[in-house]
Amino acid sequence: MKRSARKFDLEFKKRIVQEYLSGRPAIELAEAEGLVPGMIYRWKTQLEDRERVERIEEIQSTEGVSLEQARKIRELEEELLAAKEKIADQAMVIDLLKKIQPNSASEKRSSGYIETKRSLDRKRGPVK
Repeated sequence: MKRSARKFDLEFKKRIVQEYLSGRPAIELAEAEGLVPGMIYRWKTQLEDRERVERIEEIQSTEGVSLEQARKIRELEEELLAAKEKIADQAMVIDLLKKIQPNSASEKRSSGYIETKRSLDRKRGPVK
């Protein structure tokens, strides 16, 4: 006997996808809701596509541009967001590297603490 496809309303899909995006594992979420994990991944993609189309329509109506121009604007917005995320990641990596390697050449030049410590060590003389 063939199972009929179950229909889920948009609000249910949004709630499930939001729980998944908040960090709950798809397998655990699927088991709790009587779904298969693949549905959650598919819904996530569908909702992202839906948001993209809605944004294109919004740009088209508010900016008074053609559909093709609105798509290009949306594409540029996505590229800008990706670039900002990459810059933020790189800034975080740089900060972590500075913490890991405090005795690097750039830190020696910029940190007053290291110079102060060296001058104190010279004044004290050799350790006995």
